[in-house]
Amino acid sequence: MVIPLVLNAQNSNSDKNYLWKAGAHVGSSMLWGDLSDDQDPFTKMFSSQSKLSYEFDLQRKISNVFGLQGSFLFGKLAGQRTTWSDAKAAGIGFNTSYMDFSLALTADITALFGAKPDRLISFYLLGGGGWVNYDAKSYKMDDGSDVRSAKAGTFFVPWGWGLGFNLTPRLTVFAQNTFRHPFVDDFDSYIGIGSKTDDIYSFTSLGLSYKFGVKKPKKKKIEVVPVKPDTSHAKEYIPVAVNTNVAMPLSLKPNELKTVNVSIDKGNLTDDGEFVQTFPDGFMVESKDNAGGVFTYDNNKLSIRWQNLPESNTLNFSYNMKVGDVTAKTYTIPGTFVYTEENQIKVKQFKNQVMVEGPAVAATQGGQTQGEQNKEGKTAEPQNGEAGATPVTPNTSTAPAGISYAVQVAAVYGGKMNPMGLQKQYHLNESVTESSYKGYNNYTVGNFETYQAADERRKGTKVRGAYVVAFKDGQYQPHLYYVNADVMDKTPFLETGTTYKVQVLANNGRPYAIVKLAAKLGVNANELYEDKYANWYQYTLGKYSTAEEAAKYAKELRAKGFDGAYVVKFVNGKRTR
Repeated sequence: MVIPLVLNAQNSNSDKNYLWKAGAHVGSSMLWGDLSDDQDPFTKMFSSQSKLSYEFDLQRKISNVFGLQGSFLFGKLAGQRTTWSDAKAAGIGFNTSYMDFSLALTADITALFGAKPDRLISFYLLGGGGWVNYDAKSYKMDDGSDVRSAKAGTFFVPWGWGLGFNLTPRLTVFAQNTFRHPFVDDFDSYIGIGSKTDDIYSFTSLGLSYKFGVKKPKKKKIEVVPVKPDTSHAKEYIPVAVNTNVAMPLSLKPNELKTVNVSIDKGNLTDDGEFVQTFPDGFMVESKDNAGGVFTYDNNKLSIRWQNLPESNTLNFSYNMKVGDVTAKTYTIPGTFVYTEENQIKVKQFKNQVMVEGPAVAATQGGQTQGEQNKEGKTAEPQNGEAGATPVTPNTSTAPAGISYAVQVAAVYGGKMNPMGLQKQYHLNESVTESSYKGYNNYTVGNFETYQAADERRKGTKVRGAYVVAFKDGQYQPHLYYVNADVMDKTPFLETGTTYKVQVLANNGRPYAIVKLAAKLGVNANELYEDKYANWYQYTLGKYSTAEEAAKYAKELRAKGFDGAYVVKFVNGKRTR
């Protein structure tokens, strides 16, 4: 029972103050009453008049000296009386079973000389009160016949002493001796004639106790001592009231360029600072006047950063803004001005609103969704290193029948651009073609039979934001997926009725450009098939008569990096779930 206690005790610190202590001890119970020949405690303990008993106790520490202890004792008593004090024969014996419980006050005498949790030996006294229930029977020693019995309960007073050996801060071995005075004379089921002396029983034991429940130290009271501040060199600092004023236009039309003027009242702040605004998709921002700051616009985030703010109390700067392919509605543009004041970083938040009018530019990047802009959010711009161009006349001839591809370099809504000027501006070797679509004028170069060839030309132009577009029978197509039905597999199923295919992509809400997907997979567009289930557009490859053959092909695709490839089944041209 005590092994876990011993193990736990080894992890304790000697300076901890434990509130509780549990003990278990075993020892000898003896009666001091009428039916007892031997009154010598030393010889009596090793005779038949000594019976094994058990006690359990729980103590709550009140102070370093005192504690309150509750105990439960289960024991037996026995004895014999052969002769009385007048030398007459008695020949009576007795047996008693009892159970008592008590509450006692303990006093650690050694703690009176100074509380030391790591003290090796402690001596203590105890005393209190309790209740005992007993069942006693006396008998004749010659024939064993009953003489008398007593079964009752009574109040008793325990008192005694103990000696403890502290093995660890938690574990203690102790020896204890207590006397219990029940104030009755029939504890041995015999009442002496003419005697008013009460029976007393004792319990001498050895045991183990375990301390637990660490007492949390009291928080020290903070003594407040008034101190008169030294204001001889003190200087009162008043924080700067920073205000931002962003003159955002109330409305914008597609491709309409407007200037945004910003004014920040910053007082005497001259440390680091940064102006940040986050724009929705389709908004384009260009640098104009940065007031000495470093301008960046990436992933729809405008940032102008100053390592040291200008010394003037008001910071003025501006930038240009326009919108491309966005829905006509009112947009919220949040922003912050981050600055350093008295070595602390502070943030001033603000937000603006702008309403976008009318339809937006229908410029689409190869395979991108409607309304999606190129990464930089601008009309395509040339890069350094492009070869020079020779003047040519605009090519307005109709493309051949069927599907063809070109590289779009610019687009404008409700207006026109000079194709020759674009050719010269972008340093293009070929002529620029102008085509119209629902009020948009789109400008492209090249006329390619395959998407792959057009995409290679796009990479070769080094025009930022250029992308591949499709023409069908010479008509401009705003999205590459508009030609999916023309380029995909026209005979996707076997004649047997059941066809197994490998699905490589599913797109929710709108189609995905098959020519672009084919380029990623390294296959021809006419090997892919598009079918629709609910709101999902699904794309499959191959046509096999068995699931095993399809699974083999799916494994090959996964090995190439297309982890989502898996086998699907069609019966008579209809997908089965």
